[in-house]
Amino acid sequence: MSQDNRFSDEFLNAFVDDQLAPEEKGRAYASINSDEGLNRQVCELRKMRDLVQLAYKEPPTATTRGQRDRRGAQLRASVAAGLILSVGVALGWLLHQPPSAPVNIPQASAPGGVVSLAVAPVQTAAAVNPARPVPAKAATAAAANEIKILFHLSSDHPDRVQGVLDEAEGVLNYYRSKGQIARVQIIVNGDGLNLLRTDKSPDPQRVSAMQKTYDNLSFAACQNTMDRLKREQGITAQLLPGAIVVDSGVAQIILRQQQGWIYIQA
Repeated sequence: MSQDNRFSDEFLNAFVDDQLAPEEKGRAYASINSDEGLNRQVCELRKMRDLVQLAYKEPPTATTRGQRDRRGAQLRASVAAGLILSVGVALGWLLHQPPSAPVNIPQASAPGGVVSLAVAPVQTAAAVNPARPVPAKAATAAAANEIKILFHLSSDHPDRVQGVLDEAEGVLNYYRSKGQIARVQIIVNGDGLNLLRTDKSPDPQRVSAMQKTYDNLSFAACQNTMDRLKREQGITAQLLPGAIVVDSGVAQIILRQQQGWIYIQA
């Protein structure tokens, strides 16, 4: 690791907790993308933070239905926590594996629905245009210099929605000013899907403007969330123009991290 990539534990924790200034974030993104060990360390810190937050989250208020209802609520919370932990363990294992063939991951059930971990296919440059394959050395060099950042939005809270758009735009502008290649994807699931719904999006004009300004930015919606919306509420979600759909938001996050993308939870 070079001198520029050496960060203190305090700095890395501030990065994970989103407490750095934009200039410091840009420097951290570049270092994390170019250093596999540092990338893994940041992912472990994020996983630990999420598990700690889960452990200290206040339990739901007991209802008047009695002890049996309380035990049922505790059991469902335990199963949900086990699911999150198992996904975290799978993510940690994948980070230690070399990127090769697509990974087949078993489905995991959770109270209230099923989380499908079907891996979305990744389109390569050669697949887009087989007649003009990319030279191996050129493709490897380009990939090594490319910054790849994945933002994950699972909430429709106005502050978090505007925050992820601001953060993504700030990153894109930062690397554009540095003359560096950067790819950014914003993936939405759960209530975050509302960002890309034609009938719910709080700022469709800004989403459209960002798509036109940055050809290296994409918005992806989770098919599992859309299916659950149809099944439970009878609503067929219509997405904003230009949005893409992936089978599973969780599987896409795991796949992108395996491919070397920096993961940022909004």
